[in-house]
Amino acid sequence: MTRQRIVAVLLLLIAFVALALSRAFPFLDDLPTLAKSAITVAGAVCALTGVWLWLRKAPQRSSPSVTGDGGS
Repeated sequence: MTRQRIVAVLLLLIAFVALALSRAFPFLDDLPTLAKSAITVAGAVCALTGVWLWLRKAPQRSSPSVTGDGGS
C-alpha cells in the first residue's frame, strides 16, 4: 500500500510539471503543436493513473482460519 502511494505521488508530481510546462513556460512556444499536445496528454495520463493508484484499495489477505488452512 505504501509503495502505491509513493508511486501515486510521483505520478501526480509529474502531472503537475507537465501542466506547468504546457501552460506557464514561454520557451515551449517554439515546439510544434503535436509536442505540446503530447506533453498535455502525458500529464493527464499521469494524473489519472496517480489518482487511481491513490484510491485503489489494497488486496485483502485471507486468514488461514477463514480458508480452512488452519490445521486444527
